[in-house]
Amino acid sequence: MYLKLYNSLCLKLTFSYFVLDFNVVMEDKTDGKPVIWGYKKAGWALKVLDKISNDSVEHEPDGSAVTAKAILEASDQTYYPAFLTLDLTNHGQIAGAYFISEKEDQFELLPFEVAKEFIKKDESELLPFRYRTLEQIEGDELQINWPDFT
Repeated sequence: MYLKLYNSLCLKLTFSYFVLDFNVVMEDKTDGKPVIWGYKKAGWALKVLDKISNDSVEHEPDGSAVTAKAILEASDQTYYPAFLTLDLTNHGQIAGAYFISEKEDQFELLPFEVAKEFIKKDESELLPFRYRTLEQIEGDELQINWPDFT
């Protein structure tokens, strides 16, 4: 909500002193902590991923792994935009999950171990995650239901 309001105000107002004051208010509301959104629909998580200019799938030069844009589905039916690193030498096993944190107009990647501290939910509401990458990945034998969640 704060990000939408902030973007709206920046577009409508050109007075720099007001925008600076609003940045301080926004910072106070989040206590300087990353904001990680859990969405009720997968489409909203997809919209966040679409704003990020990285390719949907990025291959390691040696072909051993890929980093892919993905949507994670928590056990409480909320959806999180993320990047997953898949180990192709191990049939596509997840080697890392990185949540996308929105702060002001920037995105930051936080490893799941760090991100779960900022998600105000019990771990049982999140795990186990199901996931789907935006593109089908050759060599990923574990994501057998693509494009459905696995």
